[in-house]
Amino acid sequence: MTTTTEESLNLHEFSMNFHSSEEYRHQCEVRQVLRWRSENRDKAISYLNKVRQKRDEAAANKLEHDTREQWAKGNRGIKGDWRG
Repeated sequence: MTTTTEESLNLHEFSMNFHSSEEYRHQCEVRQVLRWRSENRDKAISYLNKVRQKRDEAAANKLEHDTREQWAKGNRGIKGDWRG
């Protein structure tokens, strides 16, 4: 299968938009918390508590939920890993 220049540009544009999106930022944050949890669980818990204080309860709950979900699926925070 050959990719045309237009298809390649569309894929690049999609990639650039995704990597600057809130969804991508959130996934990166979840992966960081997963890495901390693997290395030092207290650091991950401390970070979640700071999110709860600095942002709001909904943001902290979403981060905690997605972190637990990804952990249960075997994600340990490796760059680019997001399990559906």
